[in-house]
Amino acid sequence: MGKLVNFMKKKIISLVVLCVLALSAGVYYYIHQPKNIFDEIYWEMKTNYLGTNIFYQIKDAEIKNYKIYDKDMNETNKFSPSISYPDYYLNDRNPNLRITFNLYQEKGFNIYFEKYIDSKVSINFSVHYITMEKTLNKKISITNSNNYIEDESKVKSYLQDYGITAADLESYYNEIVNQKVLTDWCSIYDSQFSPEDYGDVTVKTQWENW
Repeated sequence: MGKLVNFMKKKIISLVVLCVLALSAGVYYYIHQPKNIFDEIYWEMKTNYLGTNIFYQIKDAEIKNYKIYDKDMNETNKFSPSISYPDYYLNDRNPNLRITFNLYQEKGFNIYFEKYIDSKVSINFSVHYITMEKTLNKKISITNSNNYIEDESKVKSYLQDYGITAADLESYYNEIVNQKVLTDWCSIYDSQFSPEDYGDVTVKTQWENW
């Protein structure tokens, strides 16, 4: 009788352990399932940045892993992946498109590009996705020759001088992020989402009410 009781106890414990493991695996799978198109991009780079990842399928894009150093300039064995698009891939008014990934602290990535409004003045777009928060922050600044301007009132003043509206800014964003970056992504990856349907993400646009 005692042996039977011990056997049943062990069986119950084994079943409980299996249930806990299955539940843990399910929770882990759910947490790491991409909730939006930006999650897909982040996790693909996070998983394969040291190997041959699918970003190499983007025509003429340059992919590099930059070493990360600590405050004493010692190597950390960590890397910051970056994707740079050639200017001719876009047009002469939207140069310097690049994507930089933060795989360790904020866990996300930035999409940077510029929109020249004359030969010396450019609008700098910074599109920052944070994986843990599921937020996409769209911000701009101005470069005038060697002067970098991010004060919002001064940025708005520049835009007014050049007759650029919030709708224009959204159009520039759409041209690069939706029509280039995300369209490219959907061409190389079997995405659950699209440039028209990001998925579960909160988009915060600096110029929304300008």
